[in-house]
Amino acid sequence: MSYAGRMYFRMFSPGLMVLGVGAIAATAMKAVQQMPGDLGILSLYSNLPGWIVAGSVTAAVGWVAVQAVRVKLWDRGAIASCYVCGCLLSTPRASRRGLGMTRHCLGCRKVHGVNHRLAPVVVPLAVAVTTVTDAATAPVRRVRSSP
Repeated sequence: MSYAGRMYFRMFSPGLMVLGVGAIAATAMKAVQQMPGDLGILSLYSNLPGWIVAGSVTAAVGWVAVQAVRVKLWDRGAIASCYVCGCLLSTPRASRRGLGMTRHCLGCRKVHGVNHRLAPVVVPLAVAVTTVTDAATAPVRRVRSSP
């Protein structure tokens, strides 16, 4: 499975799990209605299994819609991506032992730190600009040397 396939699986599988749990809960409620006793009689005329299925379908469709919007934004380049594989990054979470916030890649599961602040524009280094004739005779300066 490729990294992109893993990313899609990790994003959309919780929606399928919600749908599966809702179907199992509705089946269990339908089975309880057939049982004799107080619980079976109380739930006999209830539409609870149908409401459970409707709720799980609504939750699953909502989850898939949110993830589809995230994939669309990632495809446009509006959301941060992994520098190793290019997949989408998960939401920021607190790291262990108080080391700050990290984001995991949804494809390769590499950890990316989010504690640093990136400048919105590239700031050029402050180096001395000289003329072309001066540049030929001037000694070569290192960028890291102090002015």
